[in-house]
Amino acid sequence: MKHFLSDRIHCTRVGNVESTILPLLSGVIQGSGIDPLMFVMYINELADILREAGVIVRFFADDLKMYARISNCVDITVMQHALD
Repeated sequence: MKHFLSDRIHCTRVGNVESTILPLLSGVIQGSGIDPLMFVMYINELADILREAGVIVRFFADDLKMYARISNCVDITVMQHALD
């Protein structure tokens, strides 16, 4: 798994134009057979971390929505800490 995730590069193509090739430092790899499992592992861990910080988390297909009630400056700090 370490070899699979190490030293990856990425570029984006729109039509016939490609972006500069850059190192891929994070995220879930798409287009391989193992990517659905890796996505589930990643998104579940992310949700656990956010919940521990007091953020409400909901899943939608291949995405995650997070929110919290912001009533004061402390709430803003808690949300920013969760995002960090």
